Amino acid sequence: MPVRRAEDKSLIRRLISGITPDGGTQIAPALTEAFKRVLPSKASFKHIVLLTDGISEEGDSMDLAKEAFGHQITISTVGLGQDVNRAYLERVASTSGGRSYFLNDPQGLEQILLKDVKDFSGSTTIEKPLTPMIAHEAEILQGVGMESAPPLKGYARFSAKPSSDVILNIDAEKKDPLYVRWQYGLGRAAVFTSDAKSRWAEAWISWPGFDKFWINLTRDLLAHNDTSEASARYDSADTSVEVSYRIPPGRPEPTSIPEIFILGPNGFQKNIPVRKLAPRVYSGTLRTGKLRGVYRIRPVSDNAAFPEIGLYRAEQELQERGSNEKLLRQISSFTGGRFNPPPSSVFETGGRSIYQSVQFWPALLGLAVLLTVAELVARKWSGLTSRFRRA
Repeated sequence: MPVRRAEDKSLIRRLISGITPDGGTQIAPALTEAFKRVLPSKASFKHIVLLTDGISEEGDSMDLAKEAFGHQITISTVGLGQDVNRAYLERVASTSGGRSYFLNDPQGLEQILLKDVKDFSGSTTIEKPLTPMIAHEAEILQGVGMESAPPLKGYARFSAKPSSDVILNIDAEKKDPLYVRWQYGLGRAAVFTSDAKSRWAEAWISWPGFDKFWINLTRDLLAHNDTSEASARYDSADTSVEVSYRIPPGRPEPTSIPEIFILGPNGFQKNIPVRKLAPRVYSGTLRTGKLRGVYRIRPVSDNAAFPEIGLYRAEQELQERGSNEKLLRQISSFTGGRFNPPPSSVFETGGRSIYQSVQFWPALLGLAVLLTVAELVARKWSGLTSRFRRA
């Protein structure tokens, strides 16, 4: 059955009913075909359910499960009956980030499939007790004691951009982001996927690290005034990052230059050699390639003379500006509209009219009923008046 909306259910049933059971169980070719059909889809969630009642050769199915995981396609496996390769189905599911189910009675199959699809492609809200996990140490976690943080009752699932900095994860199985920050222009943005109230963070409110966590998070998003003038720029011709530091007058120069690292997108991390160019002036250059995203330049330990600075190379999608005028003209031409009309003439018809059918039968039926009642009253009126006179 080709990938399509399940609107014509009777047709789908007829196509499936036409399958004739024959031969052995070949899982690898079936997975390959499903993967090829799902891969080009633009859907937000891509999920495959493998249902089998037999034992099959593995073939290249494990390699395909790894490839599916790399393309954010999950595979869940359902083994029906006694003659299934349980270990194999479990490996396929775990490798691709899905789940495995086993049952002997097909009566419970519908509930399992509905629950599985809902878990992987349904609501993005997850409500169950889960303990936060530290993705990597950061300054906002200093003094918080995140290792002792109590579980949260829920969170909202989302995918972090490749250039963002994931500091906290949640759910040991899915490892979804819990706290993410990234550089945006000259500012910094952050997302915390749970809440700070009694719905999901009830245990956090009484946790000793609660106040410290939010204080550190707020300070991290505020602008920082450094005692030294520090700047960074990207040289597109040399594909390198250049940093410079100027020590203000009245402040003693450092006796030594600390190790300074550039932390960039996709795990980029290299030491940048900084040297003294003139009294109170320091500079360094490092080739970083054409990676786009957030670059953080900071010493190994905090140093007032060499403060942390950032550089943001916007992704290509943010570089595109303007509109596709040719496409807009084609759309207006094909649909009989106008391209970029003045606001005063947006609702002018241009002499065109739209025909619309109006049903008069309800009004005519009501009129007929009223005339019938009036006729009956007119006929009986003379008889009623003569009776009143005799009385």
